[in-house]
Amino acid sequence: MNGDEDALVRAVLASGVILPVPAPGFLRFQAAAADDTAGPKALAAAVIDDPALTGALLRVASSPVFRPRSAPRNVLEAVSLLGRTRSLATVASTALRSRCDGLDASAVDSLWRAGARAADAAFWACRASSCKSLADLTYLAALLQDVGTVVVLRRTPELAGLLRCAEPDLEAGIHQLDTASGTCHAAAGYLVARNWKLPTAVCEALRLHHDLRATLRAEPDVRHLGLLLAAGRRMRDGPDTPAWPEWSDPVAAELGLDSPTLDALAAGLG
Repeated sequence: MNGDEDALVRAVLASGVILPVPAPGFLRFQAAAADDTAGPKALAAAVIDDPALTGALLRVASSPVFRPRSAPRNVLEAVSLLGRTRSLATVASTALRSRCDGLDASAVDSLWRAGARAADAAFWACRASSCKSLADLTYLAALLQDVGTVVVLRRTPELAGLLRCAEPDLEAGIHQLDTASGTCHAAAGYLVARNWKLPTAVCEALRLHHDLRATLRAEPDVRHLGLLLAAGRRMRDGPDTPAWPEWSDPVAAELGLDSPTLDALAAGLG
């Protein structure tokens, strides 16, 4: 991070935000996922006793987005289909949502629906891009890109009304929340991801995902993740996505994803 970015993170920490503590189920799964020799059986065993996590893995693995030949019958089949990183994304998202008790339910629902749609879109944008190998990391980063908003909302719950909306208005509401609260959801999301020991490239992409100039200066994987997150938001929110014009040319130049391609991909997602 450069000095300005360091200062932004320090400012968020100084603002009084409280970072969510990693949930036990997530820690068990993360420990298993960190072992390169652990296969799907070990990953499934880490969550088998947690109904919320097993349910989420089965639900996500059954999604037509991942085009399973048949719906998984158990958590082992779900983990096998999703793989290590997408399973980690699902477990992390579910565990983070469990830390939202006491927050405005409608606002939280809006955030999680939007995150899921952005993740689906960004995953398929990546699969159609010149950076296919980043597809699973892209899904993880896109799913959690606005998790810092929950941290901001816990500090300023009176502003929840800004988030009681559907895409594409939610993106504007998130930026209004940052302005009204005097903090930054991207920096807060970076701190959450770092605290939960998510991959470094994902942490950095979360920190930069609304800053095109910083994204373009980042190392290749972070830069490409940032561009893919922008492509996913464009697919989710449509051609009138407010920030899209400045991201459009870099996304097309570096990833080979122009607006007609993104429109066709979005139509395929339904």
